[in-house]
Amino acid sequence: MKITVVTPVFNAASTIASNIESVLRQTYRNVEHIIVDGGSLDATVAVIQRFDGPRLVWISEKDGGIYDAINKGIRMSTGDVVCFLCADDLYANNTVLEKIAEAFEKNRGKDIVYGDIVYVNKHDLTKVERYWKSRPFKPGLFRKGWLPPNTALFIKSAVLKHHELFSLRYKLAADFELQYRLFEQHRLNTLYVPGILVKMRNGGASNASLRSMFNSLRECYAILRHHGVRFPLVYIINTIFYRMKQLFIPSHVHF
Repeated sequence: MKITVVTPVFNAASTIASNIESVLRQTYRNVEHIIVDGGSLDATVAVIQRFDGPRLVWISEKDGGIYDAINKGIRMSTGDVVCFLCADDLYANNTVLEKIAEAFEKNRGKDIVYGDIVYVNKHDLTKVERYWKSRPFKPGLFRKGWLPPNTALFIKSAVLKHHELFSLRYKLAADFELQYRLFEQHRLNTLYVPGILVKMRNGGASNASLRSMFNSLRECYAILRHHGVRFPLVYIINTIFYRMKQLFIPSHVHF
């Protein structure tokens, strides 16, 4: 089974090397890493070029934002499974993709496998600042404010390409819109694999500030209304509490 890792990037010369290295260090070797650069103005492309090899595919051109870049990577992908790892993020350990491949092999009927992530301090990757612990999916969980972390989501490529990809109508919450369709509407077969799969540097597009978090929640509200969900404000309130719970870090968290 081949896994495609899609990485959107723009002006991330300081972090893209650790992203690529975390993929290259994976013990599972049947991996394709597609990097979609949005025409970076810094040294990002020069850093990427240092890692040129048979498993790394990259392009650099203007795009319509992070979700447009990810969609390009999905269309370019040749793997059986596709996942997303932004330029600021890296895998929690060297066996993450091996664990995911094993989960798919043992559970042939599953369309999506997912796990947990942690947000770490951007200057100290050992310092956990948020713990996004997921759980097995049951219909109605999205209404309770739950959703799985996008960077810990592994989807069969054929299934993903069969449905619409990330909607470019949304700048911050297109991942929520896609997941809502795949989990709640289409009820794809999913498997939760407990454990931290990804370390994300704190300060991403949807949570960099109170304003960005507000705009992200506003998009989530619009998405729910678009899909005909009754009382979408209930979701928003629950989402706020769900995110607040992520700030409580269990003492046993480890990679």
